Amino acid sequence: MQNQTMISLLICAIIVSKIIIAILIYALMRKNRILKQEKLKLIETNLKLNQQREQIISYNEELKASELFKTKVLSITSHDLRTPFTSMDMLLHAEDLSQMTKPELEQILAALGHQVSISKNMLNEVLLWAESQLRNNLENKESFTIVEQINAILSIFQHNLKEKNLVINNTVPLHRMVHMSRDIFCFVIRNIISNAIKFSHNGGKIRIGILESDQNAFKLFIENKGDNISNSTISNLNNRNSWEYKKTVNHTGTGLGVSLCKDLLQRVGGRLHFENRTADVLTVYISLPLLSSNRVTSDLVESNRVTY
Repeated sequence: MQNQTMISLLICAIIVSKIIIAILIYALMRKNRILKQEKLKLIETNLKLNQQREQIISYNEELKASELFKTKVLSITSHDLRTPFTSMDMLLHAEDLSQMTKPELEQILAALGHQVSISKNMLNEVLLWAESQLRNNLENKESFTIVEQINAILSIFQHNLKEKNLVINNTVPLHRMVHMSRDIFCFVIRNIISNAIKFSHNGGKIRIGILESDQNAFKLFIENKGDNISNSTISNLNNRNSWEYKKTVNHTGTGLGVSLCKDLLQRVGGRLHFENRTADVLTVYISLPLLSSNRVTSDLVESNRVTY
């Protein structure tokens, strides 16, 4: 009887021990599972922190680039806008002004008028850019026909086109419309056409047309043939914060217009890209937002060939 009691107690002890062991194993497994979950949470938190850190670094770099851009804009404009005033001041204080012949005076006034015109255009460009900086968001709230705006811009350069005997080959669809800021569109196209005229050889051709891209955007291109263009120049033009842009013989430029174009286009969902298929042919691609109701691909009739 005593032996049976001992055996029963031993069995009970073994069962209790197994239960305790099972409970401990369950507790350890549960603890281990909780630790794994916490570990995964920590890993996710670390990933998020790393992403946030990278975003902060990226934002800081963009902020520095933006500040550099603004500083450069103010530096360039403050210097260039002084030029006509300096010339005018020198002219008004010239002691021998009354002794100048009429042709000499006309030549000086013509040069001064040219400086004033350049400064006026620069002032308008910088004011448009400054206005865009004061807004948190720029809206693409206008719809208009591309050809109409391009023809209006070409009329501004009628004298320059005649002077260099340039041909405009425009294949933009007659009824193609774009949905964006009209001021920014005209600003960009005016700058690109101005450069195309400036860099083209006498008797050359400037091509303007459209490349269909996707359902959300399309590309307008402006192409001209001029002096040989190096790959480093193309790379510099495609750099958002490029400043030095060599122009035609005996002329240099800051590249301010190109930089402002890229900055404004980026803010309304557009993009500017330079490419040279051959050494002496420069093609500028302008990515523009596509008006959803205007997906017409017909009517690709070449616009009237214009020769100035």
